[in-house]
Amino acid sequence: MTITLDNGELRLVVNPQVGGSVVRFDRLTECGPEPLMRPGSEDECDPNRLAMYPLVPWSNRIGGGGFAWRGRHYSLAANLPGEPLPIHGDGWQQAWQVEEQGDTWLRLGLRSREQPPFVYRAELTYHLEEAALEITLAVTHLGESSAPYGLGLHPWFPRSAEVTVEAAAEGVWEVDAAQLPTEWRGLSPGEPWDFSRGAALPTGKIDNLFTGWNGRAVLSWPERGLTLEVRADTSRYLVFSPGEQADFFCFEPVSHEVDAHRGDPQRQGLVELGTEESLSMRCRFRCLAS
Repeated sequence: MTITLDNGELRLVVNPQVGGSVVRFDRLTECGPEPLMRPGSEDECDPNRLAMYPLVPWSNRIGGGGFAWRGRHYSLAANLPGEPLPIHGDGWQQAWQVEEQGDTWLRLGLRSREQPPFVYRAELTYHLEEAALEITLAVTHLGESSAPYGLGLHPWFPRSAEVTVEAAAEGVWEVDAAQLPTEWRGLSPGEPWDFSRGAALPTGKIDNLFTGWNGRAVLSWPERGLTLEVRADTSRYLVFSPGEQADFFCFEPVSHEVDAHRGDPQRQGLVELGTEESLSMRCRFRCLAS
């Protein structure tokens, strides 16, 4: 069953049973609800067909069948049909429990031990405040041995020919055919993936992680007179879209780099948590529509 939050300016529909996902996020206008994220249907059971879902206890892919940590190897199976690698942890594929709710806010909880060494409880809060949606995602480790954690959000936005993305970054990771990182490179002013002053999405596929972000992005749909500001307390984001023929793109604030578990985990953004230690992130989506 979905839950609707409404503050008169914005409306948010959440399905706790489907990964704690957002089904729809709309601004309310005289002409009716206008989607700020790609809208889904309330009976949809696949988070990848909805508007947004949380990433916990990690973001994106892990290669090599698992990873080594503190002298032990942990195997991880692929958790998505058609995807050869484990992706996005397990929080997005589980039912969350409603902890508290009001007219404009909702707090969800989850306990998981599906993918050792990640034994955790998570908390996800949605809050509508004037023209903004604020989201807090937190995880607390419950295992006896420590584990490396990361967090993120995976929103899906409508793609149009005119849409632009503004998000400064220092560099980007190139990837191989499996979408695993191969080489980091600095960004040059004016190149196709330089979003520092606002740029169109590339015509071809993009599924790459950007580093050195200042935590602010602006997504603009000039043909709709719509601008959405994104603020997050992370220094990395990922942009994904199959190409100009797609009707969506993703701008994902994340706390760590792709496949960081097999690289230099803590240097690449993962945080080692001992028993009862916590990690959190906050993100705010603010409508700047004229």
